[in-house]
Amino acid sequence: MAWRMTGRWLETCSCKMICRCTMGPAEPDQGWCSAAILVDIQQGDADGVNLGNTRAVWVIDLPGDFSAGNGTARVYLDEDAGSNQRRELEAILTGKKGGLWEGLAGLVREWRPSRTARIEVQWGDNPSATVGDVGQIQVQPIKDDGGNQAQLLNAPANYGVAETFDLVRADGTRWSDPEMRRWQSLGYGTLTSFQWSV
Repeated sequence: MAWRMTGRWLETCSCKMICRCTMGPAEPDQGWCSAAILVDIQQGDADGVNLGNTRAVWVIDLPGDFSAGNGTARVYLDEDAGSNQRRELEAILTGKKGGLWEGLAGLVREWRPSRTARIEVQWGDNPSATVGDVGQIQVQPIKDDGGNQAQLLNAPANYGVAETFDLVRADGTRWSDPEMRRWQSLGYGTLTSFQWSV
């Protein structure tokens, strides 16, 4: 069951800036919450399978806030990953191999079958990602007049992902999987680097 990953995290959700759920139980801006989390894995392995240079997206729809759970979720696996890599990533991201994803899986009441899709990511000043024909993620870092990055530090509901998140505007982000809730971000997003192991 051992696994490890290092890479980048890009999160967007249906709420406005700043997502209330980061502070603990709260009412989402629209009364419900939908979120998409991209993990771009630079290095990693799981039970002998190399996970370097793979990508996946974890999407959840919740009837209330994050802490209340009862969500419907799906994992999207990059079509460029091999079958063994996709198998291991699916097991990790659905919580079957422990670690922080086991905690996040506790928010899920129903898993939709995982899907393989083309996941394209552009990093740089304004990161973006495309997930097949169902998802478009667009973000713009929030900075002050001096160019300093706005950050969220030590949020209570970070689920062990990281201590620090860079805040971004996620306007233009949309999700349209016909088996999930269709939504557009009202603006909230975060970026961070991660280093996880079990």
